[in-house]
Amino acid sequence: MKDSVKRSIVFIIFGAFLVYLIYLIIKWEPITTAEYSNMNIPIYIILIALCIYMLVFYSIYPIYIRFSRTTAFVLWLASIILSQVMLANDWPSHVYIWDLFSVLWVLILILFPTNIITTDKVKKSKAKKNEIIIEV
Repeated sequence: MKDSVKRSIVFIIFGAFLVYLIYLIIKWEPITTAEYSNMNIPIYIILIALCIYMLVFYSIYPIYIRFSRTTAFVLWLASIILSQVMLANDWPSHVYIWDLFSVLWVLILILFPTNIITTDKVKKSKAKKNEIIIEV
């Protein structure tokens, strides 16, 4: 039960962000600041890939990945820097991507090392891989 709640929360949050990104693509809204306007499509791709990564590996099909905490830490720290430097915060056109993703990445950066998002199934598979079998 607890695992399904964790997976559902991750699915709802990152699914909502993925839908918001797709909505912005359909409207063809620029999500980068003026000086990075040529990087609009690559930034869309990076953000969509990060949302899909979280959806797949922490909600739809949670599996144990070696160095997952380190990988996630580097990804989310880079995402915070990316969102602060490159993403737009344009109130008149209702693009709040900078605020939304900054808050999301900070929350993930805080929650992920504490294993709040990690399901019990993944923890068990990690313990099983670290288990040493001694035969006599």
